[in-house]
Amino acid sequence: MLVTASLLGLFVLLAFGYGVLYGLGQLRSGRALIVASYASYGLQCLVVVAVLAFTPLLGWWKAFLALSCAIYLAIPPVTWRSLVALHRMGRSRNDHY
Repeated sequence: MLVTASLLGLFVLLAFGYGVLYGLGQLRSGRALIVASYASYGLQCLVVVAVLAFTPLLGWWKAFLALSCAIYLAIPPVTWRSLVALHRMGRSRNDHY
C-alpha cells in the first residue's frame, strides 16, 4: 500500500511540475523550462507505467490513471492558449474606450 500511495503522490507532484514549468517557460520564453516541463511529463508517464505494472489497483483505476496521464499532456498548452486569447480580447476591448 505504501508503494502505491507513494507512486500516486509522485504522479500528482509530476503533473504539478509539468503545469508550473510549462507556464513559467511560456511566461519567460524559457526553452529550458519548457524542456523541463516535458521531462516532468515523461517522468509522470513512467510513474503510470510503474503503477500499471506493480500495484494491486483495480483495472478501472489503472485505466483512469492512464487516461488521465494522456489527457494531462494537452492541459498546459490549451490553458496557456486560452489565457493568451483572453488577455488579447481584454486588450482589444480596452482599446475602444
